[in-house]
Amino acid sequence: MQASPGSKKIVGVFYKANEYAAMNPNFLGCAEGSLGIREWLESQGHQYIVTDGKDGPNCELDKHIPDLHVLISTPFHPAYVTAERIKKAKNLQLLLTAGIGSDHIDLKAAAEAGLTVAEVTGSNVVSVAEDELMRILILVRNFLPGYHQVIKGEWNVAAIAYRAYDLEGKTVGTVGAGRIGKLLLQRLKPFNCNLLYHDRLKMEPGLEKEIGAKFEEDLDAMLPKCDIVVINMPLTEKTRGMFDKYRIAKMKKGVLIVNNARGAIMDTQAVADACSSGHIGGILIIYLPVLPEE
Repeated sequence: MQASPGSKKIVGVFYKANEYAAMNPNFLGCAEGSLGIREWLESQGHQYIVTDGKDGPNCELDKHIPDLHVLISTPFHPAYVTAERIKKAKNLQLLLTAGIGSDHIDLKAAAEAGLTVAEVTGSNVVSVAEDELMRILILVRNFLPGYHQVIKGEWNVAAIAYRAYDLEGKTVGTVGAGRIGKLLLQRLKPFNCNLLYHDRLKMEPGLEKEIGAKFEEDLDAMLPKCDIVVINMPLTEKTRGMFDKYRIAKMKKGVLIVNNARGAIMDTQAVADACSSGHIGGILIIYLPVLPEE
């Protein structure tokens, strides 16, 4: 920003927090919080416009597309940056994701237009790792059916207990062991699990020994060993749909799956079929919208 002289028009697209915005002064990722950068940007002479309107004909975002210089969005309320929008954005220089993952951007079109696409790497790794651990426990302890019983006023212990287990002694494998995957494995160590990980690169020997995790070079060889599979990889052309019916069939019957990456890494129909047949015993997927396929 400082390398380019002159005032820039910056548009941020964030969800509305409404009354919740005032409840937490550190709630910056909403439209009201505006990432906490308005005062600084305007002091530098830039124009900063924030909106939650990003979809549909005549939405607020499209009004600014022709003359904006920077577009900021988040994975949780993504502004879909299609090839059509990029073509109309004659002044656009930077597409910034206030978070991790730029699946809502047509990266090929952005590259062809010479645009910079940037993310805030590592911004929420602790939150995601802790969320993954929570989801594993929810699945292993069969928590959700028990919760549904309670709110319905029912009491059938056997219906919950017959498939509720201890996490101790279970084999957990993470597909991807970057920043989040490593943090998850560290948090799982006190539960006395058998820990496996698949990644392009091995961890440093000292860290691997400290965590007690075993490297699995062959993903398809790791999957049948796992009681629980956690997916920690970005959505790319190579990973889209990589968990299809053939790969899912390699997993243990009754496997539990946590996907805190992107839903599109998994084949939706294959997952539905495996859940119906009981091959997948339980699955929790975080919903993060991605750029729709043409």
